[in-house]
Amino acid sequence: MGPAIFPFFHDMKSLLCLLPLAMLACNRAEDDRVSVVLVSIDSLRADFCSPYGHSPLFAPGEKTTPFLDRLAQEGVLFESCSAASPWTLPSHVSILSGASPPEHGVRARRFRIPADLGLISEKFQDAGWATGGFFSAPFLHPAWGFFRGFDVYLPGPPYLQGLEAAEAMVQRGSRKIQGFHEQADSDRETSPATLGKALEWLEEDERWRDPFFLFIHLWDPHYDYQPPKDYAVRFHPGYEGPVDGTGFNDDTGKWGPEDLDHFKALYEAEIRYTDDHLASFFSRLEDWGIANRVVFAVVSDHGDEFAEHGQLGHHKTLFEEVMHVPMVLRAPGMVPPGTRVSGTVSNYDLAPTLLDLAGLEPWTDRSGKSLRPLWKGADASRATLMDLLHPGRGLDLHGWRFGPDKGVFDRRRGSMALFNLDKDPGEHNPRMVSGEELGRGPAALAMAFFEEIARRARAAAAMEESAEMTRILEELGYIGG
Repeated sequence: MGPAIFPFFHDMKSLLCLLPLAMLACNRAEDDRVSVVLVSIDSLRADFCSPYGHSPLFAPGEKTTPFLDRLAQEGVLFESCSAASPWTLPSHVSILSGASPPEHGVRARRFRIPADLGLISEKFQDAGWATGGFFSAPFLHPAWGFFRGFDVYLPGPPYLQGLEAAEAMVQRGSRKIQGFHEQADSDRETSPATLGKALEWLEEDERWRDPFFLFIHLWDPHYDYQPPKDYAVRFHPGYEGPVDGTGFNDDTGKWGPEDLDHFKALYEAEIRYTDDHLASFFSRLEDWGIANRVVFAVVSDHGDEFAEHGQLGHHKTLFEEVMHVPMVLRAPGMVPPGTRVSGTVSNYDLAPTLLDLAGLEPWTDRSGKSLRPLWKGADASRATLMDLLHPGRGLDLHGWRFGPDKGVFDRRRGSMALFNLDKDPGEHNPRMVSGEELGRGPAALAMAFFEEIARRARAAAAMEESAEMTRILEELGYIGG
């Protein structure tokens, strides 16, 4: 192995760092703070992950997520985690802020993160942790404000770093951003580059020896579904049909059941490809001897629909296939291994939980709360909010989930679809209520919850380029002077 991979094998003094009692003292002052790695895997639905019981459609002997399986066995898995939103931008603001979409205001692409909304990265940076962020998708671009609190915040794909990309993100009404999304959708492999940059950051001056907060966003499970050929063959042996993984998000009805089954197999292959690369990344933490001093969390922003309700992709509905996401947390010594929490939670609860485990004060002005009580004996459901604003489709929806009860409120029509997921897990038999019926039963609980959230809502911050944003993007290396 070369020195860039194992930098501490070169002399006896460094070799002593491998001893458990000497490790923290080797070339660094002793520090009992934990490091934190937060991984978001884009478009990953829970029911396609191994620890949630998934068996691949054409390859039952394979696992889609053996690494997530391991994390679940060594930590805690949340069985009923809902995404804050069915698309990337608002859901990631929630993941990093602990706020629901109405509370942070980023419900559409024309809005950016408000200046008064603190992010988890800022909490760690202010407390003295090194902070790094590495992302793979246009909607994680720093123009939306995601850079705040990070010492380094960089994209894996090179096309997201440059003047043209920055202009496309910040120009309100610009259609240039669509080109970058098309490029991202067709990008076959982004995990190696993104994880590689994260490792380079940790290796620089042996940064991994000191406490760090690292955010990694992985994109590969997002459509188009074009995994490496060997992965595709593993998950659908012998396939000779016309589907090549492109054009999935086409709602014209051109895909038949067999086509959709192959798309699912390619999606499974993309998930396994991402899981394998994440396992390799984690193995480096083990090589350095720090894995058991790192809180390691994996979550998703949303899933994808495969026509369960007539839609493909995401950003169109609040059904469980797109809203039920995996969330797994490994924290040796703080989380009992093999724990499973059945109560309903949200992915906006993750950031407060990580702050709690790191000994930092969580926020008190937003919905997200630490999940520690749920694995310490109080496994109870929490009311969670889901949100979808899509002006182009005429959608303005609030979703509510509490245990098996779920409600989707159409804010424009004033009506709510109610479901009991124990009796109707596929959400095919809604009970529609409106008017006075909204004041009774589960609908009343949902409406009261929406009103409580609304009292904490922030004014939206418009996505406009300013001299300050230009300066920040220049300093981050995204645009020339």
